[in-house]
Amino acid sequence: MLFTNLTRANEIGANSYLLDFGDDGRVVLDAGMHPREDGLDAIPDLSKVPVDSVDAIFLSHAHHDHSGALPVLSREQPNARIFMSEGTYYLADPLLHNSIEIMLKQRAEKSIVEYPLYGHKELDQQTRRWQACSLRRSWSIDGYPDSEGEPLTFTLHDAGHILGSVGVELNHRGRRILYTGDVNFVNQTLMQAAAFPREGLDTLIIETTRGANPTPPHYARDTEIDKLANAILETFDRGGAVLIPVFALGKTQEALAFLHFLQKQKRLPQCPIYIGGLGRTFSGIYDKLARSAPRAHPELQLLSGIQPQIMDGRLARESKPKRGHIYLISSGMMTEKTLSNLFAQNFLPQERYGIFFIGYCDPDSPAGRLKATPRGEKVIVNPLAGEQPVNCRVESYDFTAHSRREDLLRYILDVNPRVCVLIHGDPEALEWFQHELQNTRPEMKVVIPPPGLSLEI
Repeated sequence: MLFTNLTRANEIGANSYLLDFGDDGRVVLDAGMHPREDGLDAIPDLSKVPVDSVDAIFLSHAHHDHSGALPVLSREQPNARIFMSEGTYYLADPLLHNSIEIMLKQRAEKSIVEYPLYGHKELDQQTRRWQACSLRRSWSIDGYPDSEGEPLTFTLHDAGHILGSVGVELNHRGRRILYTGDVNFVNQTLMQAAAFPREGLDTLIIETTRGANPTPPHYARDTEIDKLANAILETFDRGGAVLIPVFALGKTQEALAFLHFLQKQKRLPQCPIYIGGLGRTFSGIYDKLARSAPRAHPELQLLSGIQPQIMDGRLARESKPKRGHIYLISSGMMTEKTLSNLFAQNFLPQERYGIFFIGYCDPDSPAGRLKATPRGEKVIVNPLAGEQPVNCRVESYDFTAHSRREDLLRYILDVNPRVCVLIHGDPEALEWFQHELQNTRPEMKVVIPPPGLSLEI
């Protein structure tokens, strides 16, 4: 197998990887967009993939850093079949259409002439090539199930990250390769722990997102939920409101669910919970697939059961935070001109309010800057608003949907592949895994693939 890292740097960015099996087929794993780059710099280096040379494209899940460049790759690979889970099939379509709208705005605001990289009509035409495949079943790269005698087949396994997230197992003439995508080996509120194979894998291509973050000795997700619930109660007791910046896909649905159960257990009062319009769209898909996709609490309907209120841009600009309300709105990193950024500007000066983060924040994002600013000092979350004092309570809680590095390492050691390819992590994270594996399994070939180069595996 020839492995080519199509990312432009070893970091958490635009995921995409080319696997070349010679005459037996060529496949691409994911095609994401970098959250911190613009224009063509935001997409993988697709110049390494000759036009119309790929047989199949696999989408591990719908998050933008794994799916955002799929229409660009699909355009250049018109005969490639595009495989994903049922959950990703339904989630990726509205996510990519929303990406077009964001690119149109950025073209106007930043004069990015390449934007949009694809259009609504083109995307609609491409989705006809998408194929949703059932999990734990062998498929040929021609899209047929239970194919015997094929030199290259694949099986999808639940990755436990968000709805529809999968690891992609490729079987090439008896050799088994597993690409994890983003994986979580711990149960969340809605998403169950990953169900990955643990025996007989020859090559493991694994994410390392949290490799630079040691897990605190007494960390437990339930404890984090308790801490957040207490912080919300204390904020309400002061007569304040709570802003929880979240990603529309994944974090919104998880937070809705655990807030709902806290209210059912009477650990939180019944109160209005607001979500954004895109969060509502994705929550509706979670509800639609509640019983057909791997998920805990299939009886829980997020929209009709919890009945969150919808916050759009007009309402956000005209409304002021209300006492005893929870605003569960995007973006998770409080990007400028998003609802959470608009609301944060009203929260910051008020001592009785609280802004609570439950997910990853890039240090250079408005959320990252706010988290690094001590209470009483000033921060800029939006240049148009200028410096603002941080008078409200700002705290972070770890509700990651990625596996802890200790769990990832334990999985690698359990599988004990002949080759382990480390991807999707910042340099410090990649180096931690490489060091640990070289010390514990010196016979294992550990690879950090350089961007743009092809390696024989």
